[in-house]
Amino acid sequence: MLPIKPLIILIMCLAGLAPLQAETNGKKVLDNAAAKIRKSGDIKAEFTATTFAGTAEQGSTSGTMLLQGKKFQLNTPEMTTWYDGNQEWCYVPETDEVNLTIPTEKEMQAVNPYAFLNVYKKGYNITMRESTLRGEQTYEVHLLARNASYAAHEIYVDVRRSDYSLMCIRVRQDKDWHRISIHSVQGGQKFQESDFVFPKEKYPTAEIIDLR
Repeated sequence: MLPIKPLIILIMCLAGLAPLQAETNGKKVLDNAAAKIRKSGDIKAEFTATTFAGTAEQGSTSGTMLLQGKKFQLNTPEMTTWYDGNQEWCYVPETDEVNLTIPTEKEMQAVNPYAFLNVYKKGYNITMRESTLRGEQTYEVHLLARNASYAAHEIYVDVRRSDYSLMCIRVRQDKDWHRISIHSVQGGQKFQESDFVFPKEKYPTAEIIDLR
């Protein structure tokens, strides 16, 4: 079972205008991707999440995400997670238990592919190159933290060149990597606040373990 919350240090030694231009272009790509996401309103996305210990794959799962600003609901075969912007409920069917926590920034970046919207504008050196992913032309934007204390030490964001859609995000925390591949996105959804809170009535036998 993939632990949902487990989301190559590049040293820039080039001088002159090239690194500045790369950072400017990379930030512009992320600005465009972020603007597209915000204009989409409430979002439903299908994804595959994979966790690595170093470069060795540890586990993978697929599921759906409902997103409304900072709030989200994640559904996978192993776990359902509700986050209301402050508290998080993680229900595991195998044990019929719910862990209630207030997640850290580090945990958010490991699980939420859209968390980069809140981190890329400061504290990271940005470079970019053109690439391909799943047969499509992309911009691969690389963010490297300037401070070792940051929750995400390194981030790769793959953005489709034709429309600035987010396709994949890879986050390194210490030596471990978390990859979230986005397969489809439906914007313009209409979610309720209750979609991001654990529905006790649907799980009457579940034990709630308060870890706040």
